[in-house]
Amino acid sequence: MADRRQVMIVDDAPANIRVLRSILADRGYRVRAATSGAAALAACFDAPPDLVVLDIVMPEMDGFEVCAQLKADERTRDVPVLFVSSLDETLDKVKGFAVGGVDYITKPVQSEEVLARVATHMSIVVLRRNLEVQIRELDAF
Repeated sequence: MADRRQVMIVDDAPANIRVLRSILADRGYRVRAATSGAAALAACFDAPPDLVVLDIVMPEMDGFEVCAQLKADERTRDVPVLFVSSLDETLDKVKGFAVGGVDYITKPVQSEEVLARVATHMSIVVLRRNLEVQIRELDAF
């Protein structure tokens, strides 16, 4: 079970959101969605999710810029960003990592791959948060 962790899906194509929402919700993840970079940033800054699944090719603001802005803001800099894109060139993947992405999946997505990668990064989120709690407890002594 996903422990009700929250995932923000950002894609300008509602059909892609539906597919990803179905994959993730079926495994117990709470899913929010945005169809533009600006809407995603506003939603993430207001209530940061545990993980962002982000398309790259979107009008007005592409996923690279959205990721860069998430990483530049203290409220969201630690939120992992998993790119999901039809761009499959090595340079696109490298750029995704350079702007702060933690993983990259090419479309069309395979549900098993999406679930495995999301679960891996959610585990890291939980471990990081547990470590932060332990550090605060040690600092309190």
